[in-house]
Amino acid sequence: MRKVTKRIACVVGVMTVLCAVLMLLCDHLVSSNAEGKAFYEIDSIRHNKAGLLLGTNPKARVTKITNYFFIYRVDAAERLYKAGKIEKILISGDEDSLDGVNETECMRDSLVARGVPADDIILDGKGYRTINSVVNANKVYGLRSFTIISQEFHNERALYLAEHLGLDVEHLQAYNAEMPKTRRAFLTTIREYFARVKMFWDLLTY
Repeated sequence: MRKVTKRIACVVGVMTVLCAVLMLLCDHLVSSNAEGKAFYEIDSIRHNKAGLLLGTNPKARVTKITNYFFIYRVDAAERLYKAGKIEKILISGDEDSLDGVNETECMRDSLVARGVPADDIILDGKGYRTINSVVNANKVYGLRSFTIISQEFHNERALYLAEHLGLDVEHLQAYNAEMPKTRRAFLTTIREYFARVKMFWDLLTY
């Protein structure tokens, strides 16, 4: 019985190490790919016709408290637009999330309330996942060169997807929105390691 237990423990240990190595490798590939393409300083962003604002819910799904990922992404899009770095904003998100909330309309309304003209905002309600958002930006809305807007971890993954899906894109860049300093933000960072592994599976099967 002890030998069986030791063998099981050994197998579990090896599998755990392999999973950890895989996650770290995927994380490194995605982060290194984004070097020189994702910026916090607005002066580092070159002019693009459009910005791709990645959607999220204005409220946390479980607790219903304010989602600062939402607020900071809208902040970033507003800054880019008013600085003349982008002329149009394509908001891509879920038009019918699990909460019954239209993410794209919520973001549009927030931007309009801040003085961004509604005519300069385009809604892609079929951006259910990041992979859908980048594919739609190119194949549905005809964008070849655009500025991705989200938090850094999300921008890095979106850049990798856009550049490795065989899309007709070039000169992509990203503007990093502020990262919330909350418990949910910490959990999101942990979840991102798993999301990056899944992303490579998506690339293989898309």
